[in-house]
Amino acid sequence: MKKARISVKGIVQGVGFRPFVHRIANEAGVMGFVQNLGTSVAIEAEGDDAAVESFIAKLRVGPPLSRIDSVEVEYGPYEGKHKEFVIEKSGLSGFGGFIPPDTGICNACIDDMRHTGHYKDYWATSCVDCGPRYAIMDTLPYDRETTSMTDFPLCEDCLKEYKNPKDRRYHAQTISCPKCGPKLSFYDSGRQESTPPLEQTIAALQDGKIVAIKGVGGFHLCCRMDVTQLLRQRRNRPEQPFALMAPLPMIEDYAYVSEGERALLDSLKRPIVLLRRKDNVPESVSPGLHTVGFMTPYTGFHHLLFGAIDEPLIMTSANLPSEPMVRDNEEAFRRLGDIADCFLLHNRRILNRCDDSVLRWNRGGMYFTRMARGYAPTSFVMKEKAPKAILAMGPELNSTISIYKDNLCYVSHHLGNITNPLALDNLRETVDRLLKMTQVKPEIIACDLHPSFLSTRLGKELAQKFGARIVPVQHHRAHIGSLVVERVGTDDVSVDDVVGVAMDGVGFGEDGTVWGGEIFTGKGHPVGLLPAPMPGGDLATKFPLRMVAGLLHGSVEDGRITQMLEQGMTGIEASVILRQLQTGLNVARTSSAGRVLDAVAAVLGICYQRTYEGEPAMKLESVAYYGDARNVKLRCDIITQNGIRFVDSRSLLLSVVEALDEGKRKADIAAAAQDTLAKAFADQACEEAKKAGKGIVGFSGGVAVNAAIGAVIENTVKESGLQFVTNHKLPCGDGGVSFGQAVLANRVLEK
Repeated sequence: MKKARISVKGIVQGVGFRPFVHRIANEAGVMGFVQNLGTSVAIEAEGDDAAVESFIAKLRVGPPLSRIDSVEVEYGPYEGKHKEFVIEKSGLSGFGGFIPPDTGICNACIDDMRHTGHYKDYWATSCVDCGPRYAIMDTLPYDRETTSMTDFPLCEDCLKEYKNPKDRRYHAQTISCPKCGPKLSFYDSGRQESTPPLEQTIAALQDGKIVAIKGVGGFHLCCRMDVTQLLRQRRNRPEQPFALMAPLPMIEDYAYVSEGERALLDSLKRPIVLLRRKDNVPESVSPGLHTVGFMTPYTGFHHLLFGAIDEPLIMTSANLPSEPMVRDNEEAFRRLGDIADCFLLHNRRILNRCDDSVLRWNRGGMYFTRMARGYAPTSFVMKEKAPKAILAMGPELNSTISIYKDNLCYVSHHLGNITNPLALDNLRETVDRLLKMTQVKPEIIACDLHPSFLSTRLGKELAQKFGARIVPVQHHRAHIGSLVVERVGTDDVSVDDVVGVAMDGVGFGEDGTVWGGEIFTGKGHPVGLLPAPMPGGDLATKFPLRMVAGLLHGSVEDGRITQMLEQGMTGIEASVILRQLQTGLNVARTSSAGRVLDAVAAVLGICYQRTYEGEPAMKLESVAYYGDARNVKLRCDIITQNGIRFVDSRSLLLSVVEALDEGKRKADIAAAAQDTLAKAFADQACEEAKKAGKGIVGFSGGVAVNAAIGAVIENTVKESGLQFVTNHKLPCGDGGVSFGQAVLANRVLEK
């Protein structure tokens, strides 16, 4: 007989861990208790030796939604003081654990909605294995009173299930029913209520109306696909693709679904998955793209909705461009009143905004374009411990934050573009909330090297508040730093082990110019994209024909450049741009791979104006999807200046123009341009790896989510006998930058 005192850390909050421990304790025949300490779970178990060891073995597995990072066991003599195994009232400990992200409704709860009287047709049905978590969470420990469910005292029926150790809802903090839980309500634009809310919502959608629907982590704007153009006009998003929601069998009627994509769509996480569209998806849903984003219903309400709707529905985040999601009912009336015709609300407070995750399935693996509901916030067990607590503020676009302490690094959900006061307020609120949950006081604040980013300015403000040290981290080095969380073989990847290829839009470089196509070896920066003129500075990011002029000036006659520019602008604008290039007035310089891809898209007439982030390059990829790179021979020269090798994008774009003049297919040219740029970077990275004696080439940055470019770089690296690593556990794009900032800031502390 013996006693074991056990501490379990990891994702053990909001996953039914205490009911799980109670059940396996009874199965093993041990006595004692389990107690939630907020960031860990404390357990005391007494019994005969075999029973205690059997209990601990099962404990290491955990329930379905948990993640066990550590199980620390201290044995002692048997005392026999426990007569049963009980769940103790929660306490509070220090740093070391976290709560899981929100999940979709499980199949058992869907079945309850269909057949069980207590939950039949109840929109917010959930149990210990599913439902909202982070969106309703105020602080740890994870108990009903620390969530917005505290507003809904349990009725007698729910309380009976909550207290029954044999019930699936035993100690499930989000359970409720029509008697005691959150309720739906339906309003028109004049705030006149109509009942019943579900039927009113269905009727409004069938009538062609736009409905603002309050979900788990914020509002969606919902309508039929044939109403898309009206939604675009009202929301001021002329080209940005909208996500669709439909049950999986219906999705397969509108898109091609692989086994990997099907697994993502059918998981409890329920992300938006970018699928190859079929011809029956209206062009207006995702203009100019070969993909369309689909997600399956992930709440009880969604399942009720599709009980009466027989076509996919637009289900897009309810926010104006660059603003955070709408989450409150009054806020919805105020901010969405000019967009939505009516409102489907509920009275459960959303404490933390959380958008839908967006993923692609490429080359046998998943790639995040946005990491949020279902996947974030998340945490990683780190190989290297942080001697001081680090808060990483992230970049400006597609931002996240990270908190790194001891051997754990937390990464927030997608926070959007931090470019206006509303977005900054959301960033500030998220920082406050996650510091509160993790009980961390930052000693180091890592931020982007760009001094004008609002996230950097907030970081400096917080550094004064906490007496913390600021550590600036270059944007593209942070991309490569994010790769340490990916596994190669059985070991963590160290930053020093990787020759890193970073390709994306823009980032403030260490030399004061705009970077975006770089190769790093440790602290070295031996290869980069040749800096090119950006006439008009930031205007060139919005109007890619400006980059065409910058890249071709001096190689092509001004008359030909003017001819190309006038495809998308007036003659006066074209002459101003040429004058800028001749005088150097208001001309920045950039080595951005994103800007090169934008220029190719503009030369080919695919996209003349960026209306959303990444649009020209995304549309280029879609045109290239239907092309064959082998049909066009393009060049991309490598030149050396001051001991640094540069990939010369001028030669690439010039050869694109020549291929166009020769009458080559645009789709083939687009495919060849992507492949040629990718091959140039891959060859240079492999050469650097062999020169430096390194066996791994890593690829990160927003361009890394491009399936064709990623495939060329991966294949080239592997054909060279090297290992390849890219982002799968974090976004390739700027959503992974805060994690990389934290990793590199910690490296500064170690030296």
